[in-house]
Amino acid sequence: MNYFHLKNSLFHFFTTILVTGINLAQTDSPFCNKLKNFGHFYESPDSKGLQSAKFFLSYQHQVGHIDGADKEGISFNDDFEEFRRVWMGLSGKFGTYWKFKVVSQLSNDRNAYPDDYRQWGHETFRAANITLDADKLWEFEGVDSMEIGYGRRTGRMADEWQRSSTKINCLERSSFSNKLWLYDKEKGNPLAAWIKWSAGNHTFDTALFSGTYDDYVGGWKDSRVYYASWLGDYSQESSYDLLEYWLSYYKQDGSTGDDHLAGGNDWALSFVNRTGNGPWALHSTFAIGSNGELKKDGSAKSIEQQGDFFGVVLMPMYWLQEDKFKLVGRYLYQKSDQHEGIKLNSRYVPLADTRNPAIDLNQGRGDEHHALYFGLNYYQCGENLKLVSGIQYDELISNAAQPYKGWTIGSGFRIWF
Repeated sequence: MNYFHLKNSLFHFFTTILVTGINLAQTDSPFCNKLKNFGHFYESPDSKGLQSAKFFLSYQHQVGHIDGADKEGISFNDDFEEFRRVWMGLSGKFGTYWKFKVVSQLSNDRNAYPDDYRQWGHETFRAANITLDADKLWEFEGVDSMEIGYGRRTGRMADEWQRSSTKINCLERSSFSNKLWLYDKEKGNPLAAWIKWSAGNHTFDTALFSGTYDDYVGGWKDSRVYYASWLGDYSQESSYDLLEYWLSYYKQDGSTGDDHLAGGNDWALSFVNRTGNGPWALHSTFAIGSNGELKKDGSAKSIEQQGDFFGVVLMPMYWLQEDKFKLVGRYLYQKSDQHEGIKLNSRYVPLADTRNPAIDLNQGRGDEHHALYFGLNYYQCGENLKLVSGIQYDELISNAAQPYKGWTIGSGFRIWF
């Protein structure tokens, strides 16, 4: 597919969806309410057994184009089209004090890689956990809520990981936010045991994560990650509509040969601020950490991929039309004291490197990275049905050389209930 073909496909595909969506809004406003509540199929609050159940589905289709130059100045371009995410799940309440959630990843399209093809069916669990409403059961004094949980869940660090992929504001999360994420890219969120509680405007989350993915739920044979976070919501006490601070930290403990989370990061500390008033908002993430000495499979990292790192992500947003059109900007800066201590997202630059043997992008690794994103989102039914489009410029530096600079443009159709 050439560039002009891609642009025409983008225009016709998303214009059709946009016009259809506008007509739905004008002629059938209950459509959005039906979509949002579509998955609720069981409700019996007085039951001693199953009290509620909800089925949900997330479908995201994405297209993109990249145009850049490698370390030798060789220009290249590439096109992408994929089922970005197809997830199906079930959640509910039972036995008065218990909740459950299971999310199956049916497709995380990797057909664009050489020799890969589209596959459908269960790949991994994005979530598979059970939680106890401990405060409702034991009625603790001075606590507004308390949750005790076990199973697979996410370890939240950066602002962009404080919300599901169904609710992120950019086409992709930033590479620095992904660097902080406690996960294995191919295997999903890890096994954890946790306690989470809130009191007043403070929320605390402490968890122990495992690097083991041997079966559907996981085990405790590999690395352990000790995680803690604090959220302070000062919105009601300030002159802003939204004012939140979030502090998160993790430390990973593992040996050679153990599977590791977060690419083998040894530790990370992040600070998040979210401020908003009326149509505008600014979300910020500042973080520091250590790459550690071991890869995710427990083998030794090269010296170039070790060392410390730090970074910042700033995301200003503005509603052009409330709940319909939102402008989104994002600036990213990340740096490492080793030549390959940071990397770009696997979409789409390293993918182009894999598909084109004539270019050398240093596998998307470097020691300094700037990225600037600008996007426009259209919300047909809030976060349940929307179009997300954006363009991003990246510059990657490694040992004073420039492995990559270029533009990525893309659009995504997203629906979930």
